[in-house]
Amino acid sequence: MGLKAIRARVGRSVRKAAKGLGMPTGGPTGVRHGKPEGAKTIDPERVKEAIPSRLILPHRHPLLEPNSISYLGTWVRRYESVKVFGPTVGVVDNGGQLLADVSVEWGRKAEENWTFRRLALPSPKLIPGKTLVLASTGGDTYFHWMTDVLPRIRIVQQAGYDLATFDHFLINGSDQPFQQETLRALNVATERCLTFSGRSKAFRLEDAILPSLPGVPGVVPPETVEFLQGTISVKKTGSGRKIFIGRGEAKHRALLHEGEISGNLLKRGFESVDCGKLSVQEQAEVFGAAEVVVGAHGAALTNLVFCRPGIRVVELFGPRYVNPCYRDLCVAGGLRHSAVIGDGKDWVLSEKHDQPSAPITASWELVEEALRKLNC
Repeated sequence: MGLKAIRARVGRSVRKAAKGLGMPTGGPTGVRHGKPEGAKTIDPERVKEAIPSRLILPHRHPLLEPNSISYLGTWVRRYESVKVFGPTVGVVDNGGQLLADVSVEWGRKAEENWTFRRLALPSPKLIPGKTLVLASTGGDTYFHWMTDVLPRIRIVQQAGYDLATFDHFLINGSDQPFQQETLRALNVATERCLTFSGRSKAFRLEDAILPSLPGVPGVVPPETVEFLQGTISVKKTGSGRKIFIGRGEAKHRALLHEGEISGNLLKRGFESVDCGKLSVQEQAEVFGAAEVVVGAHGAALTNLVFCRPGIRVVELFGPRYVNPCYRDLCVAGGLRHSAVIGDGKDWVLSEKHDQPSAPITASWELVEEALRKLNC
């Protein structure tokens, strides 16, 4: 058992003892998994057969092999006096239970959550009125904002709630342009938003509407694709546009052969797109017009949600970090996914997600071979 797991166990024991003595605990004393009692079901649990990646070079990889994708059921529940800690989001009900399904800490079981490991938690700020809880761990990044945070709005709308009736919206942040643009598109005024900033790291919500996450973070369901396409509307022209998405000046997970790959793709009629310089609307229009997308694994590929069904996607990886989240997104959107996973001499089979900063070593030779075999 690791140090963090031990600290979490000690934290739970101390809080349970304090609760038994009638003392305030300040944080959770236990964990509640699954749909809470009294919650309204929105989407049922279901299983979808994954469309296999149609080409994987230089070798097949188990994380991109055909498999079944399980989509979790979604729900909405109203709570009184719920506590929400952040920015790694932990939600604690009024019985002192950490709600595991909406309290995500990467690489940790709910029983080892940081809210157990820290005996002294931030003092929650009381928020009167009705608050919609949207914040989720990682929601300050483009991928998780688009696929974990915003789609919770669809879930509460399906439950019959009108966004105009909320006094507050609890979100990760509202400073970044993509957050501001998408909030405007959904008619959510930033003045009504609560964020984990400055000293505000915890809130006690007097009246909270809590939707589940749309699914396991990283596994995008078809309903999310439909919701985002309805939020950022674009005309899908089918113009035959071929685009390349590199890593540019990213400080981690660099695409080592980006210059060579980009230069040769330009000769083949591709255009290089820097999504970081575009608005969400502009990104959606670029991807909506694409026929072929060659892209390095990274947040810019979130925009695959705006593509037409049936287009070809060639995703570039390094063998030390193969994450199937965009393959799964392609399954949800009906896109045809292929992969290039580094050079043969680099090949190191890894089924873990513990080296997200490892460089992407896909070579131009393998990319060219993939395009030739796919007739792109």
